[in-house]
Amino acid sequence: MSLDKIWKQQLALVSYGNEYLSGQIAMQQLLQHQIFNLHQFTFRDLNTQQLLAQHFQVWLEGLKQQGVQRISLHHSNLLRQEQNPNPNVELLSFAHFIVTHQGTQLSAWIFGQELAKWYSAEEDFIIPPAQCSSARLMTYWRFDLNSKLSKLIKQDLLKPNWDEIHRYTESELFLHHYAQDFEYIPKTDQLYYGTSEVGHSSENSQSTLLALLPNYISAPYAHEMLYQLEDLSVFIQKKINHPYDDQGIIYTPEQQLNLRHFSEKIDDITAKFLVKVANHYPTAKLTVTASVPNEPFDATMQIPTKATPLTEPHENNGKKMSVVTLIIVTAILCLIAFYYGF
Repeated sequence: MSLDKIWKQQLALVSYGNEYLSGQIAMQQLLQHQIFNLHQFTFRDLNTQQLLAQHFQVWLEGLKQQGVQRISLHHSNLLRQEQNPNPNVELLSFAHFIVTHQGTQLSAWIFGQELAKWYSAEEDFIIPPAQCSSARLMTYWRFDLNSKLSKLIKQDLLKPNWDEIHRYTESELFLHHYAQDFEYIPKTDQLYYGTSEVGHSSENSQSTLLALLPNYISAPYAHEMLYQLEDLSVFIQKKINHPYDDQGIIYTPEQQLNLRHFSEKIDDITAKFLVKVANHYPTAKLTVTASVPNEPFDATMQIPTKATPLTEPHENNGKKMSVVTLIIVTAILCLIAFYYGF
């Protein structure tokens, strides 16, 4: 199953929500964020089904009043062995869920939907499009985490090694043979907005948009990788939709299956990367290391001089010994030839 784009709202809700809880920004800034125009969130208790908040503003204000110190994002794999305590609610299999931290008590917030008692069909009921709201209505359901899950959450919050993450992502995705034709234009110093229309907007209209991560906190690697992962996903999806090579020859069924598997791998690594970004984006920077020069005679290359001979004397001695040996062997061969009359 492909990665649902709702992760963009979750990422913004966690990143800006933490800034609100710590008093760094006002609620008005969250309300002005364009990413929340696509979804309408409500918040309920899973056990009682009671409505806790009808909007994320009410939810965040309530969390702050209750003393919640932090919000975090986590992969849903952590909950795969948990049982749903409420048969009247279907918990949905999205890639991520949110956790609120209030002292030692951790509470999970996961997407789900109430099951209608009078509707028994297996497939979801389809409301006529003309009667649907333009905003997607989603409900978060709260349930408290036990001590075992709380430990897993805390382990998930350990500071990541961004250099290792970068090397792994490069090896598993961008150096993969299915990505060999992928050409990425670096978005250096550009913020990631999460909306496709940004790329077609003028600079003036872009200035009114908010990035998915607070723009006053420097996280260049996070923004760059979000762009790069998204572009790679689009590139592979185009190959899946149009499975032909440059000569117009259709890919074999095995190749098409492998492309779909690679697309799933992109989604899986992206989902894991988002967890690190949401919880640690202020540290999302790579260690500055020496890079290989673009040209072999780059002026920055340090060329050995006579003052630093490296292995030169050893090599010269070896050459001299080789010449002497050759002369001796030649003389011996000449004596042997003379002796036998050649």
